Amino acid sequence: MNFFKALFHKEKRKEIPPMPPWSEIVEIMYDKSLGSFVDEVVSVVYSGDRTMRYVILKDKKGHFTYQLETIYQFYEYEWQYICSGADALPAMWKSVRGSGLFAYETDLLKEMRSEPEYKQYFK
Repeated sequence: MNFFKALFHKEKRKEIPPMPPWSEIVEIMYDKSLGSFVDEVVSVVYSGDRTMRYVILKDKKGHFTYQLETIYQFYEYEWQYICSGADALPAMWKSVRGSGLFAYETDLLKEMRSEPEYKQYFK
């Protein structure tokens, strides 16, 4: 009889924590996922509310690029699936746009500061 009980016994579902509020997600995501780049991260510039960032990168040949990223909060069903991992985050940094290659960081900064997103959110 114990065999049948064990066979049909449903395992208790793991308690999934509720999705944190947006302000807490923004704090959690600060400086996350910077180690996932292939190139060296030179610096990071955050928007005033820290929901967007420019990541300035340098490749092995000494060329500079930048990438605009924004926080993507997972939907509830995504969170339930992802939350099974021990170190799950409620959001991720999503690339919005990248740039071309620059020989000098000063040229990169000049180009980056001329973008509409930078003018609107980073000053």
